[in-house]
Amino acid sequence: MEVLAQAFTMIPTNDLAGTVAAYVVGGLDVLWQPDPHTTLVGVNDRACVMVEDDSTERALGAGPVLLVDDLSTLSLGDGSSWAISPTDVPVGKYAAVDRGGTILRYLDLSTCMEEAPRTWFGVHATKGAPEST
Repeated sequence: MEVLAQAFTMIPTNDLAGTVAAYVVGGLDVLWQPDPHTTLVGVNDRACVMVEDDSTERALGAGPVLLVDDLSTLSLGDGSSWAISPTDVPVGKYAAVDRGGTILRYLDLSTCMEEAPRTWFGVHATKGAPEST
């Protein structure tokens, strides 16, 4: 598995509307609400923050979500365990690993749906590779 880029920062909350409102007042735009518990916010059609009202994510705390090429090739090493086992999400596959107390989140856009353009996550729509900066 190769890490390609940072997709966005996960911000767990128990007040979705209030947290999203704070980001909007701070200058970000709502890009997508795939379900009643999740909102993706960003700027210039680029994701910055995923706000999630989810007890598991709240227990893990805030942190970056890393874009990867193939989550199925991720192997756990010594001292590592699944914090969130690989699961299907609207844009592909998502997982979180606890590596000795450090939580690493991974997103694989293998099945990204049309309503969530890959460009939101820093990926060229046609190439599937990270945008150069």
